[in-house]
Amino acid sequence: SWGSYFPPVTPAGAMELMKEHDVLVKGKHVLVVGRSPIVGAPMAHLLREAGAMVTVAHTEVDKLALQSMVGQADVVVTCAGDPGAIQASWLKDGVEVINVGTSFCDKADALLSDVEGDIEAKANRYSPVPGGVGPLSSPMLFHNVAKAAWDQVEDGSSSSTWTQDPATLR
Repeated sequence: SWGSYFPPVTPAGAMELMKEHDVLVKGKHVLVVGRSPIVGAPMAHLLREAGAMVTVAHTEVDKLALQSMVGQADVVVTCAGDPGAIQASWLKDGVEVINVGTSFCDKADALLSDVEGDIEAKANRYSPVPGGVGPLSSPMLFHNVAKAAWDQVEDGSSSSTWTQDPATLR
């Protein structure tokens, strides 16, 4: 299992999005494009735990190799934070795309996806940018905090009395 009971919130949000929309990963080839310790690496770990065959790539991979990997994947999870790192034309027909990576572009005055082009023409389904995975990070943080509090109560490690005085106004 994940190294703690509390997975990083953005990968957890992406997993919850896939679960809620029946994006099946068990036994599927899932490509994670991104390797950061905050999103990419934990995303790959959570997907492996869910039974996916995971390949991890990043923006320093040769473009032709990346194009080949993208074209073979059943599910592509983008979390590179590099607009246009993946061309929609590289996607396999019917792929599921989970866009996690977003970057603000001053010139466009907009958030941009790691995938450039007409995703809809190739993908069965995809998460939009903005508005896909990002808004799920806050609820997943709340989930982790609530679970931590609940677990303390369940295992008896929480104190039943508050020992500090409330703050005063001066």
